[in-house]
Amino acid sequence: MAIIPGISVIIPSFNSENYILNCLKCLKNQNFQNFEAIFVDDGSVDKSTKLIKKNLKKNYKIFQLNKNRGPGYARNVGVKNANGKYIFFYDVDDNLSNNIFLTLYKFAQKHDLDVVFSDRKWIENSKNIRKGKFAFKNNRIFQNKDISKQIKDRFYKPLRNIGVFQLTGRLIKREIILKNNIFFENNLRYLEDEAFEWDIIGNIKNIGYIRKQLYHYNININQNSGISAGILKNFKIKNYSIVKKHIYNTVKKKLTKKDAKIISNQGYIYLIIGTLISLTRSILLGKINNKIGKINRRKIIKSILKIKKLPHILNAYKVSNNESQLIVKYMKLKKIKNLEVACDLRAKEILKIRRR
Repeated sequence: MAIIPGISVIIPSFNSENYILNCLKCLKNQNFQNFEAIFVDDGSVDKSTKLIKKNLKKNYKIFQLNKNRGPGYARNVGVKNANGKYIFFYDVDDNLSNNIFLTLYKFAQKHDLDVVFSDRKWIENSKNIRKGKFAFKNNRIFQNKDISKQIKDRFYKPLRNIGVFQLTGRLIKREIILKNNIFFENNLRYLEDEAFEWDIIGNIKNIGYIRKQLYHYNININQNSGISAGILKNFKIKNYSIVKKHIYNTVKKKLTKKDAKIISNQGYIYLIIGTLISLTRSILLGKINNKIGKINRRKIIKSILKIKKLPHILNAYKVSNNESQLIVKYMKLKKIKNLEVACDLRAKEILKIRRR
């Protein structure tokens, strides 16, 4: 009888030969080895797949896609071929503490948790810019009432670095994903994780939090990120409506239809602003070409401002004290150049805050 692994680690990769060996090392060094690693090569044209195959172990699987389909599609392949009790999404260019699997698994088993996550380091130029920063004061278990509060807060605290909404670095019960048919939107290359996270939140009874920085998110300066690549590649404004629907359906389950309408509308604008800030930040950091980035940002802004229901949703949008008043102001006035300047100012401000 085959032994069911405790964790299925799903690792999508695309032209990741510079990170594969380090990723394999992180897996090898885990002090909990009851896991399977599922690599999904998303149409790579470099040597990353060869490196994985060269270091393949019995508990490692590799699936190769014949063309680049995006991280959501790749993760779906991983989920459909997973056998573990829990799913763990791992980005190939990040690092793991040697005890992350064991720590999360023991906590999940002890408290029968649907989801469990830890805090994370943000590594920039070999420095942890989140040193001493944590999402919560103590280890916690969020029950339905606590989860509902997190849902209400999601789009009203823009400087929150981490919370119950996160994809990588956490355990998710696989049976919840399968029972509720939760998969990534294959056509989304950006915000696909947001939609998936909301679907998970809508179908769980509890979430555990461990106050340790066990997942190491690497900020790769001067290199295009998955976020900016997703924004620039076949970006469609209707994607916001797709994600909004996922938000609405979850909030309706946990709260009321009235709350669902309010929060999904708030999220709609919040995510639009987040897109503009993420793209601007990538431009400032040199992750994408300055000229190309700004041309694409202007295209996106023009498309956003053409949304028919935008004025109505904007008028109901609540701007928090920690948010840019100018961005919302110029979106309402449809002043493109002013909006671009406001995005630059806000992105620079956020970079300073995160590096303090």
